[in-house]
Amino acid sequence: MTMRITQVGASLIAGLALACVGCGDPDFNDSKTRAIVGSQQYTLSSEQVTLTQQQVNCGVENDLWFAPAQVSQNRYAARLTDVGRALKFSDDVTMGEPGFPKPYSQVNGTFDLQMDDILDARDTGQGTKTVVARLGVKIPHGCFPNPLPIMGVKRGHFDEDTPVTVLFTLDNGVWGLDKLAH
Repeated sequence: MTMRITQVGASLIAGLALACVGCGDPDFNDSKTRAIVGSQQYTLSSEQVTLTQQQVNCGVENDLWFAPAQVSQNRYAARLTDVGRALKFSDDVTMGEPGFPKPYSQVNGTFDLQMDDILDARDTGQGTKTVVARLGVKIPHGCFPNPLPIMGVKRGHFDEDTPVTVLFTLDNGVWGLDKLAH
């Protein structure tokens, strides 16, 4: 009888251990993830960000870019000025392009980021996690009181409705943002 209880107990412990393999790291939760992202600046290279029409208009009024001009049948572009480039915009603001209902531009440089709406977080190997979330770039200008949403990638192309996949790594016991995955 004692042997049977021991086997049952061992089986129960093994089952619980297996069940907890999928359990999340208590030190890596949504609030911790947001805090990691908000704790330092990150270098972005050629990331696409969306804007509102109000932000486009504000940018024209504040000489960040010129008024949008038609460049093809449905496509308009607002050419960047030096003031817009100083804010680390790296490509003209584009509007009306098929598949992109919102105006968008590109940013390059070091930025503060904000993570909202964490949609998924998973272990992807020893000391790595993948987080799918809405991520925004903070631009220090009155035209952009809220972070500009970064476009995720869907089927190899930037997509304004796709969240961003962010890779985190554990280094010397500290979690940090490693890179955006595309």
